[in-house]
Amino acid sequence: MDRRTLLAVVVSVVIIVGGMILTPIISPPKKAPVSAPAAQAPAQAQSPTTAQPQPLAGPAAATAPAAAAKPGAAGVSPIPGQAVALPDSAPPASQPSTITRDTDLYSLTFNSEGGTLASVKLKKFPNLDGSPVEMLLVPPAGTPNEMPFALSFGDHTASQLTVPFTLKESTDGDLSTFDFSRTFLAPTGVPFTLHKTYQFYRSEYLFELDITVQNSTSDLPGLNFNGFAYTLSMGPQIGPHYTKLDGRNDFRNYAYWSDGKRQDPGVKMGSSKELDKHFTWAAIVGKYFTGIVVPLESSYKVMFDSRSLVPGYDRSTIAFERAPLTSSLSTDKFRFYLGPMKKEVLAAYNDAAKNKFHSADLHADEVVTSSILIGWLATLLKYILDFFFLLIPNYGVAIILLTLVTKLVFLPLTFSSSESMAKMAALNPKMQEIRTRLKDKPQQLNQEIAALYKKEKVNPLSGCLPLLLQLPVFFALYNLLNNYFELRGHGFIPGWIPDLSAPEAIVNFGFAIPLVGWTALRGLPILMVVSQIVSSKFTQPSTAPQQGGAQAKLMMYALPVVFLFILYDMPSGLVLYWTVQNLLSTAQQLYINHLRKRKDEQNPQTPMFVKGGAKAGAKALEKANSPRGK
Repeated sequence: MDRRTLLAVVVSVVIIVGGMILTPIISPPKKAPVSAPAAQAPAQAQSPTTAQPQPLAGPAAATAPAAAAKPGAAGVSPIPGQAVALPDSAPPASQPSTITRDTDLYSLTFNSEGGTLASVKLKKFPNLDGSPVEMLLVPPAGTPNEMPFALSFGDHTASQLTVPFTLKESTDGDLSTFDFSRTFLAPTGVPFTLHKTYQFYRSEYLFELDITVQNSTSDLPGLNFNGFAYTLSMGPQIGPHYTKLDGRNDFRNYAYWSDGKRQDPGVKMGSSKELDKHFTWAAIVGKYFTGIVVPLESSYKVMFDSRSLVPGYDRSTIAFERAPLTSSLSTDKFRFYLGPMKKEVLAAYNDAAKNKFHSADLHADEVVTSSILIGWLATLLKYILDFFFLLIPNYGVAIILLTLVTKLVFLPLTFSSSESMAKMAALNPKMQEIRTRLKDKPQQLNQEIAALYKKEKVNPLSGCLPLLLQLPVFFALYNLLNNYFELRGHGFIPGWIPDLSAPEAIVNFGFAIPLVGWTALRGLPILMVVSQIVSSKFTQPSTAPQQGGAQAKLMMYALPVVFLFILYDMPSGLVLYWTVQNLLSTAQQLYINHLRKRKDEQNPQTPMFVKGGAKAGAKALEKANSPRGK
């Protein structure tokens, strides 16, 4: 560095430091007009100190000139653009850094550093190993801006508060209150006390968090950091723990309630988005659990933030950015729900008489999604599944019985489809002869084939139509068994299928197979593939392999393998349904073949149903239509 540059740096530093010293003397800040009553609670006594304060906020706003020390802040100079924690308001050394408390539903862990809620465990919902589900997931220790329910002065990019807060607890009946407080000095030189007050009822999944900024002298603290007073974040991720978010077995999405309907902001992992609509609640949605936040009274800028700040860690955060405060006493209220995505639990917050906070018309139950087209059908099938569970308290058995019922309901359609397919197979020699003879006359070819259908009273679509009618039931069962909350934690066969909402495993590899990502040897998907191949052999017309050649074999063998890759890591309840469906289809086809054989024996003169089924019928038709046969 040359002498001129060094001299310029020194002069700049002198000017900046001199300005910081002289500005509060020449032009002290004016008091803002009082727009709310002074705090009713007495101010905390502050003692003079010369200890160096810790700067906590992020980027400064337009820097206010430093003021002479206010009452309660003697000896502490404000730092331009930053709020400073006053050392004499620190909690006593005897207060532990983490505090654990219990309600009937939650096991809670508070962290006095920042007054955060570090852990929320659901006592009624265990993991597979018996431990309670953790609703708050945090990355490795030491990661900035990644604490649940943390505050920061400024927007959602500002540093979170990490200084210790003083905790005061109180209990009133079944209501427990946890008040974390700390006194700060605003950039304007005005001291204020920040309260984070949590309220929990023993039997509620809904709880409240109040953010109070309180000044004892009716002065406006002047919290304005780039246009925001503070940001409260729900995140960085909700539980339970997961291996990966693949969008099927587990996922994290956002939702909010606005204009009388549930809406999706469309935020992808790795991105962020501002919510620019008026809304009632916003939520982070998992497969079986959800975190919902309901801001009360005040308006906020809301950010859905899924930007990755830690490699390998998926974030799902909702940040509420508060506009600058306009009074010396300000309280903002938030209500949170951390718990199961069960409509009967969430619907309690639509009726003020059914919850302790007297919340009404919240529509939080709408966070549970269902298909518009087949949702009603999935609901009907759910009632049938629950009925079988009441008879036999095993959801694995209930799934088998439900699959059996659907097969019986569609049995007449299946008979009709099988009959039509057999007739079409028997007609195939005539159709092939027409195609060969009129291959250069497409119009006449279509006319003769249509005449053949009419003469033999065969509808070419009648074989597929019954199958199409069963598709809505298939999709409804797929949706139900892949997402039904009640399957979570319910097993089928002890030691093999302990949880129907998760994939089973015979042997865990301890590593992931490259490309496919499989981490275990699973028995149900293999049984499903075998049963599907066997079912295909029986359900296809007997002439299909000869007529279709490679295409028929591809459908018979390749399609089950494709489903193996699709369903390998899917919930075992869904794979169980698919396997039982294949087995029942095989048994059903064997029964249909038996009936057809008996019919053939009783009507030996009918070419389509001669002894031996469709294949023999086709040969009989071919023989009857040959010149020698005629």
